[in-house]
Amino acid sequence: MAAEDQPPRAQANPEKTKKRKKPKKDKWGQPIAATADEPAVQQVQEQETPEEPVAAAAEETGHGAESYECGKVVASGMPYTTTEEEIRGLFDKFGPIRSLQLSRFPDSGNFRGLAFVTFESDEVAMKSLELDGHELGRRFMRVERCRITASSKRQKKSEHESDPEKPEGSLSAYVGNLSWNITEKDLRDFFKSSRIASIRFAINKRTGDSRGFCHVDFEDDESLERAVGMNQSQLRGRPVKIAYAIINRN
Repeated sequence: MAAEDQPPRAQANPEKTKKRKKPKKDKWGQPIAATADEPAVQQVQEQETPEEPVAAAAEETGHGAESYECGKVVASGMPYTTTEEEIRGLFDKFGPIRSLQLSRFPDSGNFRGLAFVTFESDEVAMKSLELDGHELGRRFMRVERCRITASSKRQKKSEHESDPEKPEGSLSAYVGNLSWNITEKDLRDFFKSSRIASIRFAINKRTGDSRGFCHVDFEDDESLERAVGMNQSQLRGRPVKIAYAIINRN
């Protein structure tokens, strides 16, 4: 058969070869609604993954509770001038707070209007959702359950991994997850059962603010062991990370 008599090859369907985009999600793992210029992509996603609406419905009805942090809510939309004491005052009326973590701008250390509140029970956390829409400083808060994202799973996994072993001859401990306004007196009171030689705060060289962790040198091995045994103890509403300090030999 001559070349000109051969039937033309069917061209590939661009819709089939087009790589499917992953659904966009916000920082808490919630799907972001498609914009007006994305209807076709959204329609393809719904046709190819029919199980997604089922999973979403299960989360909305409370099933699949593994998708949420137990006892934890996230509050956003607060004024930047809101203090930790004001936030605690809003939420502690619902029940005991296990920890309160304020999100801050990395360059200045100032509050960015976002906080994570962890209660002693999931029941108390659900009650605190009543604050959703609460007016604070002419702004309206948003309070919702805190979703478990891939990054939070990795963080939990790293928290359960073994801490570094004690370097030979070292009497220093790493102390992290500190409040930004923590003082040396706060730490000395916190480690009152140990004998402290010195405290070295990590400081942002550009701003002069605390970076949220420090190294504590102890006078004897018993004091160091007592301090490391206090790992995850509460200091100013935060579970403090305490581990043997890693010696940089470079």
